[in-house]
Amino acid sequence: MTDLFREVEEDLRREQFSKLWDKYGAYVIGAAIAIVLIAAIIVGWRAWSHSQRAEASARFDEVVKQTENAAPAEAAAAFADLADSTGGGYATLARLHEADRRLAAGERDAALAIYEQVANDGGVPGIVRGMATIKEGLLRVDTASYDDMKARMAPLVDGTSPWRGQALELLALAAMREGAWQDANRNAAEIIGNQATPPGLRDRAHVIQALVAPNLPRADEADEAPAAQPETQEAPAPEAPAETE
Repeated sequence: MTDLFREVEEDLRREQFSKLWDKYGAYVIGAAIAIVLIAAIIVGWRAWSHSQRAEASARFDEVVKQTENAAPAEAAAAFADLADSTGGGYATLARLHEADRRLAAGERDAALAIYEQVANDGGVPGIVRGMATIKEGLLRVDTASYDDMKARMAPLVDGTSPWRGQALELLALAAMREGAWQDANRNAAEIIGNQATPPGLRDRAHVIQALVAPNLPRADEADEAPAAQPETQEAPAPEAPAETE
């Protein structure tokens, strides 16, 4: 009797499965095919991306070798062509190399425009944007106002950027140019107080402090100022005694 019930139960299950398959089988097959296609697309995309990166890397290395002894303007043109014909990180590196060569060729405005473009590109890694910001700041520090430099360096100074020390140095130089001696001294002190500051940068910060020191107010100036003397009032003359008759 138990075997009979088992066979009936299995027949019912097969009948239910058959009905479900007839109703939803096409969807199941479609979903399976879609999963296979998606997996194939992902694998293919990864393989294509890897090949593209490898090709871009090889092209970048080739341009670097070809321009080692080239004139700055010629090298800049070669890196510009590479940046236009590739994408991703190697395009950004090519742009930065182009800017360096433009600057070497005396094309300051062209180099400045490239550094600013990279610095403001949200798709570029933060460390690369920071480097572009510092390079741009080096070109602007002699002409830009202190307030302008503070606005440009704010993303590096307010955060934990590895370029914070260099940004503080640029702010100190800009403050000195406008006579903001206390700000210049404070920025230099922050550089010196950071244990991770490279020795060369720390030495330059000490030089900035030495140049700024003669223009800072001395701590004892307030003590040297003559104290205000209270005004003395003459005592009124005593009244003469009234005459008695």
